Amino acid sequence: MASGDDGAYIRFIMSGEASVMLKDGDEPALSVDIMKSGDIFGEISFLTGRPSPENAELVADEPCSVLEVPAAEFEIILQQNPEFTISLVKNLARKIMRLDRMVLRSRQKKRALQSLISREEHIFPDYVIGDYVRSQLATRIEELAHSDGPVLIIGETGVGKEVLAHAIFRLGHHYKSVFLLLDLLRTRYEQTFQVMRNEELGKERDVVQEQMQLFFGIEEPGLNGRPKVQPGYVELTEDGTLLVRGVEQLEPDVQEELLEVVCGSGTYMRVNGEEPHPARLRLLATTELHPDEITRADHPLLHSLLQRSIVIPPLRRRRREIPGLVSHYISQYCQELRKQIVETPKETLKTLVNYSWPGNDIELSTTLKRAVLVSEGEVLRPQDIYFDLKRVEGTGKFNLLRFQAVRQAMLSPLFPAIFQSAVTPFFFILLVLLFLGPQDPLNNPAALFSWAVGWPVLIVGAFIWSRFWCSLCPIGTLSKLAKKIIALERPFPTALKNRSDLLIAGAVLCIIWFETATGIRNSPFNVGLLLLTMLFSAVIVAVIYERQSWCRYLCGLGGMISVLSKGSFLELRADRNVCISQCSSNECYLGTPQREGCPFGQVAPKLHSNRFCKLCGICVKNCPHGAVNLNLRLPGNEIWEMRHTNTGTAFLIIGMIGGLLSEMAIKMPLYKELTSYLPLPDMLKFTIIFFVVVLTANLMLAIATVFSHRVFDEDFQENYSRYGLALLPIALTGFMAFHLYYLINLGVQLPILVSKNFDFEIFRTLIITVPPWLTHFFQQLLVWLGLLWSLMIMYKLGRGSHERFSTAMYGVMPHMGSAVVLTICVLKSIRFYFYGN
Repeated sequence: MASGDDGAYIRFIMSGEASVMLKDGDEPALSVDIMKSGDIFGEISFLTGRPSPENAELVADEPCSVLEVPAAEFEIILQQNPEFTISLVKNLARKIMRLDRMVLRSRQKKRALQSLISREEHIFPDYVIGDYVRSQLATRIEELAHSDGPVLIIGETGVGKEVLAHAIFRLGHHYKSVFLLLDLLRTRYEQTFQVMRNEELGKERDVVQEQMQLFFGIEEPGLNGRPKVQPGYVELTEDGTLLVRGVEQLEPDVQEELLEVVCGSGTYMRVNGEEPHPARLRLLATTELHPDEITRADHPLLHSLLQRSIVIPPLRRRRREIPGLVSHYISQYCQELRKQIVETPKETLKTLVNYSWPGNDIELSTTLKRAVLVSEGEVLRPQDIYFDLKRVEGTGKFNLLRFQAVRQAMLSPLFPAIFQSAVTPFFFILLVLLFLGPQDPLNNPAALFSWAVGWPVLIVGAFIWSRFWCSLCPIGTLSKLAKKIIALERPFPTALKNRSDLLIAGAVLCIIWFETATGIRNSPFNVGLLLLTMLFSAVIVAVIYERQSWCRYLCGLGGMISVLSKGSFLELRADRNVCISQCSSNECYLGTPQREGCPFGQVAPKLHSNRFCKLCGICVKNCPHGAVNLNLRLPGNEIWEMRHTNTGTAFLIIGMIGGLLSEMAIKMPLYKELTSYLPLPDMLKFTIIFFVVVLTANLMLAIATVFSHRVFDEDFQENYSRYGLALLPIALTGFMAFHLYYLINLGVQLPILVSKNFDFEIFRTLIITVPPWLTHFFQQLLVWLGLLWSLMIMYKLGRGSHERFSTAMYGVMPHMGSAVVLTICVLKSIRFYFYGN
C-alpha cells in the first residue's frame, strides 16, 4: 500500500502480517504498528474524507491475503449493520490509541538510536583491504554479502576485520539502513564482561544478565504502572546491520540466546519482558580466536557460524602485498600531512617486508604515517621506520618530571609565556638604547649588556639549559605573534630543508666573521641594526612559511646555540616504547584543538638531538600518554650515543673553532706578518685569514680521519662526522672562556654605568674587580676541561667501534692528537688576544 491512500477502498487483512511504516524525510522508514489477520486498513481516510499521510505506507512482512471492499459498498454495510458499525468505531479508537503509543515508542527508539550512534565511534580505521583479501576472498565476500544471514570474520588484531565487515554491509541489501558497532573489546566492556572462571557462580549470572540487557533490552516497572522500556542493540538495529567486535567475550548462555534469535526463531524477549518481539537485523561478528580454538561448549554462536565465516590471514603471511600497501599509505598520508615522498628505496621496502608485523595492517598503517611525519626529505629512509619495541630508553638519565612541581610548571599554560612577556619588552628597550643612546659602547648600557652579559649567558646557557633561550627569544615570540595576523603556512622549500645543516653552518660562520670583520662591538647602532634586520627577516619567514621555519632552518644565532646545546646535561625526550605501542594520533606533531603542534615540526619519538628542541614544553602538554620526559643526563651523552651522523654538523663545529681562532688571531704577531704582504683592505685581509684557518682546522680533522677510518673499517664520512662532533666540548669551552673575559671585565662596567647615571648607591656594592691572572686561570681551566671532555667522548666512540682496547686506542689516537693541537692553539690565542703575550 503506497502512501496517500484516498479512502476509495477498505481493506481487511485475511491472513499474514504487515507493518505500518512512517518515513521522516530521507531517513529510513520506521515501523510504528503491526497489522495481523482480522485488522482493517483505510477506514480512517473513509471516515475523515482525507487521504492517509504522505509519509505512511503499509508494507507486507510476509505473504498476505487481503479482502478489498469499495467504499460505497462498505458504507451500505455500515448502514445495514449498526452493531458492526459500533464495533468498528471501538476498534478504531483502540487502534488510534495503540498507534499513538507506537509512534511515541518509535520516536523514543529513534532518539536512543541517534544517541547511541553519536556516542559510539563508527569511524573505521584508515587502512585498506589488501590484494590478498580482494583477490582470494572476493567470491566468498560477495556470496555472504548478498545473503541475509549472519557472518563471522576471523583474524588477528589489525588485519582489517572491521573494514571487511563494512564492505559486506555496503554490498548487502541493508546498505541504506542503520549500521551499529558494538565493541566488546573496549576497556569499559572488559570490566563488565570478562569474568574469571574461578569466581562465584552468582557473579557470572550478573554478567550474563548485563550482556542479555545489552543485546535484548530490559523492561522495568514504571511510575504509572506501565513498563519502562530500555531498548537493546537488537531492537535498535531494526532492519539494519549490527557489527559485534570481539564476540568471543560473550558468555556461552548469551551466545546461545543470540544464536536462537538470528538463526532460529527470529524473535527475542526483553529482560523481564513477557512478549516476544521480531528480530530484524543482520549480524556481523568478528573474533581474534583461531578456528581451532572455537568449541561448541565455550562458543556456541561462533561454532555455529564457522560455516558462514571468512578467515583473514595475518600480514606476515601476505608479505607480497606489503609494497602495494606501502605505496597506498604513503600517497594517502603525504596528501593528508602535506608532505612529499617521491622515493621509497629498496632498503626501506626490505626493512618493511622483513618485519613480522604483530599488529598487522593497522600497525603498518600507523608506522608509515609516523614515518611520513618524521621524514626530512623526499626519500623515505629505513631510519624513519620505528617498530622496535624492545629498545630500552633512559639509561643513566633522571626524569625531572617525576617532581610534581616541575611537571605542573611544564603543563601550565603560563609556561613559557610568562618568561616571554618579560623578555620581549626588554628587547624593545634594548633597541631604543642601541639606536638613541650613546654611541660609545662603554657608555651605552644596551651595548654593554649585549656583549658583556648577553653573549656569555647564551653560551653558558646552552650548556646549562640547552636551547631554552630560543623559547624566550623575543624575535621568535614576535614572529609567532605576526602569524596570528597573517599566516600563509606554506611548506618550507624541501631543497633548503634538506640542506638546513649547511644553511645553519653558513649562518653561524657568518655571525662569527661579521662580529670581527665589521668591528660591530664598537658600534651600538650597528648592533641595533643587526637585531632589527633579524627581527624583520624572522617575521617575513614566519608569515610565509609554516611553524617557526626561521628559528629551525635559518637563524644563525639559534643555530650556534643549538649545536652547543648538544653538550648540555638537560634534554627533552620521548619514551619511544610508549609512543610506538600506544600512540597513533601524534598530537606532539599535529597539535590539539587547544594547542599547536611542535613549532620545529618534530615528532617526539623522532627527536634525538637537542638541536631540534627548544624546551617549550608543547609536546609535554599535548601528549595524552605522558611519554615525554625532561631528563638530566651525562654531558656528552648525546654525542657518543648518536645514531645518525651528520657531516654538516661536524663541519660547523670545526668551523666554530676555526672562527674563534681567527677572531683572536688578529692580535697575534703572526697575523700582522702574514697580512703585511697583502695590499688589501683590513676586512678582506681578515676574510682570507678566516677562511684559511677554518679550512686548516677541517684539514687537520680530515687527516686524522684518513688514519682512523681504516682502523675501524668504516666509511670516511662517518668517521669524520663522529669524531668532528666529539670536538664539540672544545668549541663550547673555548667560547665560554672567550666570553668569560667580557663577562668579568665589561660586565663590571654595567653597575658602574648605572650608579653613575642614576645615582644608585646600591649598584656600587655590586662592583667586583677580578685580577687578570685569575681570569686567565679560569679561562685555561675551562679549555683544559673541554679537552678532557672531548678525549673521553673519543674514547667512548672508539670502544664502541671495536672491542679490543689496543685497536680502539690506535684508531682514536689521530683524533686525540688533533684535539690536543686545537686546544693548545685556543690557549695561546686567548693569551695573546687578551693579555698580549
